[in-house]
Amino acid sequence: MLADSKAQTRKYDFQQGKELARRRPGGMRASAERALHTNTDRKEAQEAGQKSDKDDPEWQESLRKSKAADERRRSIAKQARDDYNRLSLQGIRKGKVAEVSKNFGSKEQSLPPRPSLPPKPKTLNSGGANGRPHRNPGVQRTISTSTQESIIRWFKEEQFPLQAGYEKSTDRIAPWFHGIVTLRQAEELLSKSVPGSFLIRVSEKIKGYALSLLSLEGCKHFLIDASSNSYSFLGVDQLQHSTLADLVNYHKEEPITSLGKELLLYPCGQQGPEPDYLDLFE
Repeated sequence: MLADSKAQTRKYDFQQGKELARRRPGGMRASAERALHTNTDRKEAQEAGQKSDKDDPEWQESLRKSKAADERRRSIAKQARDDYNRLSLQGIRKGKVAEVSKNFGSKEQSLPPRPSLPPKPKTLNSGGANGRPHRNPGVQRTISTSTQESIIRWFKEEQFPLQAGYEKSTDRIAPWFHGIVTLRQAEELLSKSVPGSFLIRVSEKIKGYALSLLSLEGCKHFLIDASSNSYSFLGVDQLQHSTLADLVNYHKEEPITSLGKELLLYPCGQQGPEPDYLDLFE
């Protein structure tokens, strides 16, 4: 009986193992199928969510604004770089002009002796300009009580040794230079010229000069400070020049003001039978 009992036990264990072996593959397949269905459902849910976002008008608007903001940031950065480069270039150019003026000023003590009275400059004939010129009230200064005689004496004693009114490095009077000319007379001279024409005159009221310029808007007048053996516009340009010729040459390319864009293009010469600066050199 003991032998029969052991035999039955082995038979039962064999049958149980066989049954487990039969069921296990099916169970594994079921688990795999459930996992596959779960992954498929998750992927489909993600794709549906992404598709839903792309179709959502609010999401589209948010994306558009984000792209626009990125574009604005790139544009602002580019503009900042361009402005920095432009300002750096202007600073370099102004630095070069100041250095040239400084070098020229150091040589003023070695100026040649006073030349003889230069010949009468040729009259500059220009075409007429339409429009009624008017006075620009932008630059003003307190009127001095200096008489014409004291202004002439000031020019002979202080300005002539500096060759004020002469062309650069020559003994010729510049075509744009005029003597003691009033504002009204300057406007009459310029009224026969074209926009961009200019002249520099000795002021009839102060010990200094005035630049008169004909623009498209009419006549403009700028006082020139000559109080420290250098020349600069009052209230407009802080850059100092060693000579009047340096000032003129600089503003042939650089505007006097950023708003008006005034350039000195055409010198307005003498138009009378005699130069109006004769009394300054007698």
